[in-house]
Amino acid sequence: MSKYAMSDIHGCYEKFIEMLKLINFCNDDELYIIGDIFDRGKRPLDILDYIRDHNNIQLIKGNHEQMYERFYVNRANGHGYDISWFMNGGQRTYIEIMKRGVEFYDSLYKYISSLPLYEVVDNNILVHAGIRLPTEYYKLSLKEIMDIQDEEILLWYRDSIGHEKKIEGYNIICGHTPVQIINNSYENVKILNVNDTYYIDCGCVFSEAKGKLACIRLEDKEEFYV
Repeated sequence: MSKYAMSDIHGCYEKFIEMLKLINFCNDDELYIIGDIFDRGKRPLDILDYIRDHNNIQLIKGNHEQMYERFYVNRANGHGYDISWFMNGGQRTYIEIMKRGVEFYDSLYKYISSLPLYEVVDNNILVHAGIRLPTEYYKLSLKEIMDIQDEEILLWYRDSIGHEKKIEGYNIICGHTPVQIINNSYENVKILNVNDTYYIDCGCVFSEAKGKLACIRLEDKEEFYV
């Protein structure tokens, strides 16, 4: 049995299926998807369906799932359309959702709002964006560190990039920020490890940035790319 993590698939269903074949993903394995299956790419709901059909795949909430969630709440409260979601690639996802009807639209909100914000898998902290560590974080237990995070930090935080701190005994594995942005380069696109923080978003939906779908095996940190 192996445990894997991916992030930021953004509707790239074909790459997702190709990756599952590459890693020989089977029923005894576990896969954690660290947010952002929605938006930009053509088949976000096909990815969602696949996840929901497999008990050994866990989706962790990303900021794009949160944007859908907020869109739903705003409309339900009579506040109209939140165009910020559409401006970040959400219109394609919205069209696909509405093709399935209002009942699906409502049930999807319940599913997305119940997603975890992070998971601790063995000695790996899986979180979409990052963790903000206080000055004397090393005096705190992992539970105490995670208890002081909020949803905005876990889904949007980028301030630790370039200032990565080590949580003793743990790796931090996150997506959200493509490695092309971190490295300011479209060359040599691969998972980036800085002080045991692993950035695994390789910008798979951005072909002009030589984007790839990346996957990391948690037990030995072997990397896979499509």
